[in-house]
Amino acid sequence: MDQTPIPLRIKRSNDSLSVEWRDGTSSIVEALILRKNCPCAGCREQRGDDVHSKPLTGKKRSLNVIQNSLEQETTIEHVWAVGSYAIGIKWQDGHDSGIFPFHLIRSLANTDR
Repeated sequence: MDQTPIPLRIKRSNDSLSVEWRDGTSSIVEALILRKNCPCAGCREQRGDDVHSKPLTGKKRSLNVIQNSLEQETTIEHVWAVGSYAIGIKWQDGHDSGIFPFHLIRSLANTDR
C-alpha cells in the first residue's frame, strides 16, 4: 500500500520550496522543476499531453498568448494548502491553477536524510 507523504512544514522562497516531512526527511524542490512539472491541464497540454486538449463543450478556445520572462514564470509568490493532500502555487506571472499533490513534490525533490 502506497502512503501519501505528509509534510510537517513547507517554507517558500522565490526560487524553491523547502519541505520537512513527517518521516523525518527534508526536501528542497527548485521552482523551475515545479513549474516544468505543473500538473494543470494547460501546462500538461503545452508539454504534449493531449488528454485535456479537447474541451468537453466542443467549443473552440480563443486564447491570447502572453509571453513572460523565465524569471516571472519561475518565481513563487504564494503557496496555500489544498485539502490535506496538496498545495497550490501562485507564480509571479499570475499562473495559479496547478494543484501539486505531496507525492509529486516528494518525487521532484532532492531529499536529504
